[in-house]
Amino acid sequence: MRIKLLFIIFLFPSVVIAQEVTSGLSSNPLLLYENRESNTFKSVLDLPFIDDFSYDSPVVNNDLWEQSSVFVNRTYPINPPTIGVATFDGLDEYGLARDFFQPNPSEPSDTLLSQAIDLSLIDSAYFLFFYQPKGIGDKPQIGDSLILEFKNMNGDWDMVWYNICDTIIPEFTKEVIILKSSDYLISFFQFRFRNYATISGNFDHWHIDYVKIDEFVNPTDTIELNDVSFVYNSPSFLKRYSEMPWTHFMNNEVSELKDTIDILIRNNNASINVDYQYNVFENGNLLETFPSTGSGWRNYTIFDYDSIGNFSHNPSLSIDDGIFTSFQADSATFVVQNIIKNNDTLYHFQNFYNHFSYDDGTAEQAYGINIDGAKLAYQFKLNRPDEKLRAVQMYFPQMLGSVNNIPFKLTVWNNNNGQPGDTLYTQIVYPVHTENGEFYTYIIDNPFLVNGVIYVGWEQTTDNLLNIGFDKNISANDYMFYNIGNGWNNSTYPGAWLIRPVVSENPLSLSLNVFYSDFKIYPNPVKSVLFIETVEAENVISIYNLQGVLLKSITSNTTLTKINVIDLSSAIYIVKVANSNSINYQKIIVK
Repeated sequence: MRIKLLFIIFLFPSVVIAQEVTSGLSSNPLLLYENRESNTFKSVLDLPFIDDFSYDSPVVNNDLWEQSSVFVNRTYPINPPTIGVATFDGLDEYGLARDFFQPNPSEPSDTLLSQAIDLSLIDSAYFLFFYQPKGIGDKPQIGDSLILEFKNMNGDWDMVWYNICDTIIPEFTKEVIILKSSDYLISFFQFRFRNYATISGNFDHWHIDYVKIDEFVNPTDTIELNDVSFVYNSPSFLKRYSEMPWTHFMNNEVSELKDTIDILIRNNNASINVDYQYNVFENGNLLETFPSTGSGWRNYTIFDYDSIGNFSHNPSLSIDDGIFTSFQADSATFVVQNIIKNNDTLYHFQNFYNHFSYDDGTAEQAYGINIDGAKLAYQFKLNRPDEKLRAVQMYFPQMLGSVNNIPFKLTVWNNNNGQPGDTLYTQIVYPVHTENGEFYTYIIDNPFLVNGVIYVGWEQTTDNLLNIGFDKNISANDYMFYNIGNGWNNSTYPGAWLIRPVVSENPLSLSLNVFYSDFKIYPNPVKSVLFIETVEAENVISIYNLQGVLLKSITSNTTLTKINVIDLSSAIYIVKVANSNSINYQKIIVK
């Protein structure tokens, strides 16, 4: 039923009532170029087996998993037991739709298969995991399901658990299975999760967390996780934006910085005494520690989640107005490190470049308006007068059908009592789908001066859904306006459009324009080793910081080059690949 409806909307948009429309994505670009290193040495794992998916990577740890097509993320679940989940959907391991013309409403999709685990030395074991359908994603439909299977001693798969999601479950549900049969207490035990879904896109979400197998000694083994965890990514320290230009932040710290921040902590039956701190670094130099007095840790009494839910810091985490200081003139990156002592460490990059952004850079859905002449406008407040609007960055995810042949009017308005007013600028452009999930930069043909409050968006020339990326983890509705002919209204969908105006007194430099062409780079973000895949075999590969300082340069005579970046501080860098035919650039994040 879902497939037919999708194609009706795509082919005949006029059958839908003119309104705001949010749509499920047809792909997940975060998985497309992710490096999947194969684990050639398949050792049998010992107990306990634990994976809480807390690592900052979209793919699973292949030391624990033999096969996977799931998406590891922190943005789709609601109140997970620990930060990070494995999400099952209708996409393959590369984040692409499996079949746009699937024969049945619900087909097999993702598989998460464990490595072999030795259970031969114990009399009984317990299998524990948490699951949640939908989260902030797409609700599984009738006929969809999540199933768990064990491989028995004969090599056959036995289904031991399943869920068909007949009702929405607001919280994660814990499941415990006791293994006593000799069919499973073997030296090469394996298990797998699988889902049935609409396989034409990013639909029918199931999330699992904290998968654990261990010897079963007494019933309390399955009650206490004995774990304390962060719940979500660290928020921006800014009141209004997730990112903003450094030149607009300087000298406006008091008005732009939050007074306090809150980072949720969940206690899963662990000790109620929890120590927390955060540190702020720039280029590896420690700028701030909270708390700044005493032992360097704030000690909390945090009761179990079943008693109080997620813990919210009380007293709140205060922010010093002078926390972000830098000698940089036009851009800066600060690394915020959140620590639960002897447990989780969470990183956040507080970026100050040349653009304003409400979003976190990731789209969970797409947003559009299905009427000719409709207008969409995003409000931005500038702190510097006489700044030039140089470009607008937008992210249009690839949907079932491309709309890159449909023009729209990129438009800028002035302010009229808190709503878009007169048109300041308009330019005919086309949606550009970037396959790697990055923003496309629309250069303003004639950069012009802007100040105060402006609105950036578009006017449609057709009734097609242009489908801008839509971040569901941040709500910027107060600044999101649309007009379908009867005046301006705030968007009714909580979220943030992936639209970013770029301002500067000077022409755009390399660090402000991101060009993608004929080379691939992975993993990104990177911790230690960077792989660069090129078309040409002879290249000079260079790495610059955002101030244009050359940090590394090598000459490569192969199409796959490996560069060690473990000596680079946590920040954003520019990779330049030059050969006799072209010069191309990409951004990387080093964590």
